[in-house]
Amino acid sequence: MSLSSSHFIDMCAVSAREMRQLQDKILELENIVFTILDSGKKPSSDDIKKLQDFDLIAQTLGGISGFFEQLNRQVEDDGKANLTQATETITLEKLRQRLTHTGEMIEPKASAGTFEAF
Repeated sequence: MSLSSSHFIDMCAVSAREMRQLQDKILELENIVFTILDSGKKPSSDDIKKLQDFDLIAQTLGGISGFFEQLNRQVEDDGKANLTQATETITLEKLRQRLTHTGEMIEPKASAGTFEAF
């Protein structure tokens, strides 16, 4: 397996893990919202802190989607993708680091025609 193939596989694994974690967090927040609604009371400060995770989820989803959009543009324009450049607009530093790894170039197979992340 070439370095670029290995790097691509790593990037997909990181992206899939990020999305699974977001899915788990949404399910957790759904339970919190239902508990608040069922109580009929004003949310406590602890409840409000927990609900602030919605903002983190929105930022993470925006970062991941922007990352894949940038990768797609790079491949369409240059025939290769640079992970470091694709993550430059991600505002969440830890997410950027997880997606970047070494910043090696990923080149699709010559016979592939177009680059597809999934």
